[in-house]
Amino acid sequence: MKVLVIYSNDGKEKVVALREEIARRFGEDTVLRLHSTDRKKSLLRHVWHKDAVKMMKLADVIVYAVSPNSSTNENVNWELKKALKLQRHIVYLPLEPGLKPENPCLYKFDNNTKTSKCLAEKLSDEEALYTHIQNFNNDAHIGLFRETIDTAVLLEQYKLFLETSENLVSRRQDVNSFYISANTALITIGAGIFTAAPEASLVSKLLVILALSCPGILLNVSWRKMLHSYYINNKGKLKILSMIETKLAASLYDGEWKAMKNKYSKIKYTSFTENEKLPPLVFIFFFVAAILACLSALFYIYRHHFGL
Repeated sequence: MKVLVIYSNDGKEKVVALREEIARRFGEDTVLRLHSTDRKKSLLRHVWHKDAVKMMKLADVIVYAVSPNSSTNENVNWELKKALKLQRHIVYLPLEPGLKPENPCLYKFDNNTKTSKCLAEKLSDEEALYTHIQNFNNDAHIGLFRETIDTAVLLEQYKLFLETSENLVSRRQDVNSFYISANTALITIGAGIFTAAPEASLVSKLLVILALSCPGILLNVSWRKMLHSYYINNKGKLKILSMIETKLAASLYDGEWKAMKNKYSKIKYTSFTENEKLPPLVFIFFFVAAILACLSALFYIYRHHFGL
């Protein structure tokens, strides 16, 4: 589990001690830290923002350490808004008794109860936070298993769920084939414009290329988002399979993953998703280049025609 703590300077001393205790109990790599920058310098603000977003995406839980001045801190409010936008799991921990977050961004009006509901889960004290982390590490938050487990039934469920994972891979390949065919069709139509219609003016041809390139970019952006969705879905399925294997004779998926990520291996592992995301990126660059070339040619024709 990865933990990122959001805090203001008046609670820094307690947060430092909190992070040290988390690192001692669960390992140094559990705590995520932003790079040290002077947030008061506007020139470095974009560097801090970029680093903060990166850490938020890595974090499994974001702990908001509430101190007396944290609710009015500009940087804290920015971090909370960004965490909510990224749909991160946020909990808040009062550093002093009686404190609660007063940040407006953390509250949403509930039409059912006619009251404002806090979007962050409250932790009563530090021990509650440590329990929260421990439960996450033990996957207790998923609630997969019942109190009594029939191994034979579990094995059958494992086989059925494994089939859904294999079907997901098959569907992803079909999606890739569709998008490749669609891109090929757009490029073929665009290339055919210059050969199949010699009587058409150059301006008309350039405008058609522009008309094809814009949806081509949108098509490939959609492709990349689709691949990311499949990646998240497949990651969840593999997690469930791995959890089931802890109740069986061998943990095959965990063993395979450790073998591929072995630090002594000279072969670097690259995920399928990373490789699959390259073709749509190449097509995006191609269509962007086509748009820039067409715009440059149209601008040249315009200047030449009007003698500018």
